Amino acid sequence: MSLYENLICPICKNSLRKEGASLKCERGHSFDFAKSGYINLLNPGKKNNAKAGDSREMIRARSLFFKTGCYARIRDTLSSLVASLEPRVVIDAGCGEGYYTSKIASDCRGAMVYGLDMSKHGTEHASKVDRADGITSTLYAVSNIFDIPLRDGCADVVVNAFAPVASEEFCRVLRSGGYLIICASGEHHLEGLKRKLYTQVYLNEANEHKYEGFELIDHKTLSYKTTIEGSEAIWALFQMTPYYHRTSLEDKAKLEGLSSLTTEVEVDFFILRRL
Repeated sequence: MSLYENLICPICKNSLRKEGASLKCERGHSFDFAKSGYINLLNPGKKNNAKAGDSREMIRARSLFFKTGCYARIRDTLSSLVASLEPRVVIDAGCGEGYYTSKIASDCRGAMVYGLDMSKHGTEHASKVDRADGITSTLYAVSNIFDIPLRDGCADVVVNAFAPVASEEFCRVLRSGGYLIICASGEHHLEGLKRKLYTQVYLNEANEHKYEGFELIDHKTLSYKTTIEGSEAIWALFQMTPYYHRTSLEDKAKLEGLSSLTTEVEVDFFILRRL
């Protein structure tokens, strides 16, 4: 089976077939691959547009931060969990710039891995990096994870790392007995960063991640401290967080000139099985 055989048209939901540098369905809807290798499968009839998802600046910031290695243990733990399930088809729902996706593809030999995200800048970056690294088992598509352009029951594993949980759609694309792995911020995640920004620091809210059609079979927590060196990397981390959009200019200024930051990293991994 090729990477293209699981794809469906985002407009009419019929199967897509590859013809040259395009994907087409039997009703004539056509979608062209970008030169970098990703494809835009957003439904043009819905309120999605070129500005959806992370901006080019945000993707650049995420890439810069990930190069520090401060989140490598998260990536390795997530990929190891996926590989232990020996999947044939994996969907990374909300893949961003592909930091976790490419590692999963490398560790899950023989699996087809789909990276889906609303950001064309993210999927473009991911596709370019994988091509440069010789990874051929990934396909990146600009798409809404609440309207996934993949056929029913095609996936063995859906990964959802620091992204909204589209549980109904994940249930649809997973086979019976397939797995949903949610990677989410723990209560103390980035507490050191928050202490630099705010006078009063609150713990992150816990979420039990109970969804219709799934049973929770395991819960693991990864916790460690990390030190981020360099003001540019610290600011890049801040841009990745939800705090960036709801922090006052006065509090944001507290990070100016900060050359080193030590913070807690606490991440919860929830493993759910589709019933």
